[in-house]
Amino acid sequence: MRRVSEELVVAVLSVFFLVGICQMVSAKEWQPYQFKGDERFEYRIIWEEDEERTEAVYIMDIKRSGEKDEEGEEIFEVSYTTKGTLSEHELGEQAAFGLWGVYGISLPMLFLNPMYGVFFGQMDLKVGEKMSLFGMGFIQVTGKTEVGGREGFVCQLFQEDELTTEWTIDPDLAMPIQSKLYEGETIQYQIELIEYIEY
Repeated sequence: MRRVSEELVVAVLSVFFLVGICQMVSAKEWQPYQFKGDERFEYRIIWEEDEERTEAVYIMDIKRSGEKDEEGEEIFEVSYTTKGTLSEHELGEQAAFGLWGVYGISLPMLFLNPMYGVFFGQMDLKVGEKMSLFGMGFIQVTGKTEVGGREGFVCQLFQEDELTTEWTIDPDLAMPIQSKLYEGETIQYQIELIEYIEY
């Protein structure tokens, strides 16, 4: 009888060990804005202003130039495209330098507030993971979803138990595949990946 109990304990401990190893292997960390180069991101940006829905498209394209700098480091050509619509009275100096001046939106804040980006490098991306932000709330990985043909982890930021921001992170990409900023229970701003291409 004692031998059966010992074998059972060893079996149970082995299962716990294997489950722990599997979780460690399946957990991923993410460092935002670590671009590989030779890639293209296309996003739809949606926001509500005065109960009017507005959409624009943002494209970032990074390609190797085939050249190197003095230190031998590769040089990349980076281009940005913004597509949107403006009425005639909005055509002015802000429109000449990018639609975001007209719309009044900070793209870095829409994608990922740099202050929160630091925390993702310390967090395992696996469903159920939760990280305290030292009095600023907490981030919790609540599930997985697909956006723009890519699968990512849904990471929700709660401040005082209220959902304020949600990012969907594909650990293999340098930027979130989806980001939502809430005002109360309403999504105020949203970005979502339309397409990602590697050259």
